[in-house]
Amino acid sequence: MDRRSTSGKNKIFDPALITAGIVFVFITILTRSLTVNGNIVYSIPFLAVSLSASAIIGTGLGVLLGFLLDFSHKHIQISDETEANKRSFFVFPVSFIIVLISFIPYFLAYFPGILAYDSYIQIGQILNGQYNEHHPLFHTLLIKFSLETGNKLFGSLNSGVAIYALLQCILLSAVFAYGIFVLHRRGQRVYSLLVLLLTALFPFNGYMAVSVTKDIPFSAFFLLSVILISEIPDEKRSSFKYIKATLLFISALLCVLFRNNAKYAYAFLASVFIIILIVGLIGKNIGAVKNVLIIFLSVLLAIGAGLIILTVLSGSLGAVQGDRREMLSVPIQQLARTYVYHAGVGVMPEDDNTMDEESKALINEFLLYDSACLYRQDISDPVKRNTNTWVVVNKTGEFAKTYLKLLKKYPGDYINAFLALNAGFLDIGDESHAHINENPPLKGLGYVQTRWSDTLFEDGFSKDPKWEYMSGILDKWAEENFYLNIPILKYIFMPGVYLWIYIVFAINCIRRKNMKAAGVLALVTGYYITMFFGPCVQLRYIYPVMITVPFLTLYGIRGKSE
Repeated sequence: MDRRSTSGKNKIFDPALITAGIVFVFITILTRSLTVNGNIVYSIPFLAVSLSASAIIGTGLGVLLGFLLDFSHKHIQISDETEANKRSFFVFPVSFIIVLISFIPYFLAYFPGILAYDSYIQIGQILNGQYNEHHPLFHTLLIKFSLETGNKLFGSLNSGVAIYALLQCILLSAVFAYGIFVLHRRGQRVYSLLVLLLTALFPFNGYMAVSVTKDIPFSAFFLLSVILISEIPDEKRSSFKYIKATLLFISALLCVLFRNNAKYAYAFLASVFIIILIVGLIGKNIGAVKNVLIIFLSVLLAIGAGLIILTVLSGSLGAVQGDRREMLSVPIQQLARTYVYHAGVGVMPEDDNTMDEESKALINEFLLYDSACLYRQDISDPVKRNTNTWVVVNKTGEFAKTYLKLLKKYPGDYINAFLALNAGFLDIGDESHAHINENPPLKGLGYVQTRWSDTLFEDGFSKDPKWEYMSGILDKWAEENFYLNIPILKYIFMPGVYLWIYIVFAINCIRRKNMKAAGVLALVTGYYITMFFGPCVQLRYIYPVMITVPFLTLYGIRGKSE
């Protein structure tokens, strides 16, 4: 059944879309200027030209987008009516098998799995028995379980890596299949088939499925949370509603266990739902309040349970508290940038040596060994490695005073540091994200990372590809960032595209007075906030919101919420 829009007039000249278009163009101008030229001086001529161009081009984009959205609402039929169709139940196993089969070439090409990213650090903790909370202990223990199982059953650590990779492939396949099943059950048969094909053919899914990193199980349970949040308000049967609420609790709990910053994203969701609850109670919309309350309590309990479990795990393992410098990535970049542009150290030709000696002294105490001079605008790691967080903890007042003083004196540098660090998330055409970790002598450090740390070979792990030909093809695609050479289609691989998809989706839901998507928008917003304050733009960071996009039609985007 097609649910036609029953609320609001179609508006091509929509102020919200035009505003979004202007902001989009302005952000693109700023980020592109930074990635190409390295710096922006916010002079009156620069701002006048940039804002004028943004107003003209952005207004045109907003009008065009309004036309396209209104056209789609009139001519594209999307149903969100749940159908009790027995044939739908076959969709899950068929989809599961197809997606799982699509991962096999990657599994064989990279057997036993891709030990990139932080896996070598976690494996090092497992082998020496000294644990650190910097990486989620729950995920570290899952790796340990897999390694021990492989060693017991097959007598090798490589087998343990393969077991972990297979578990991850099964998990991703199951969550994708469940989402496709829900789409099909709601009458979106053709669209569910398209999502199945996209899921099976999207190369990042294959690479990520066999990569040993916490971000992949987190992504799977993040997507499951999104799907369940969409289902609970529409579920008419009380027993099923509470079953799905329980599954939401479990998925949110596992997200908290698999990523340290997940609790902030879910806490943001809970905070937004408190406001919705208050508004619902004032408006006496009892049905909506009940659904929101179920989701709110599921998420709140998951956060609490996750923190308790992590505390117990940390105590039982004698884990060392992780350094909080990761949370300071943006301030580190802002202070380092300000230092190299204004402290007279001779790193940048624009250095005007106008920073006061007191601020220089504190920055040098905070960023040890003159590490501010290692500043790279696209990644905080070079400076962050030498950060002395003791200064923030024990000289909080002095640090805050200096930080705010420099913000007042050099606001442009603070803005530039933030925008340059997050260019990949903000600019749909940004390509700097693909080269952040590249090191000319070393391969496998592109947007898709496939390189193992040398320490893993010393510990007895070995690459043992079972399909050499496919390994060569996939390595070439990954190491050379081949997706950048694909006209038009390359944009589905670019991280910056996804933020603007969510922004347009949010505006469209508001235009149609459809508030069912409030949960996913709050969750995605909370997660984006954590990414914006992270160390750099990486595929594994954007992956959770990337795989969620195809399932947005779960929210009945055409019409008004009941």
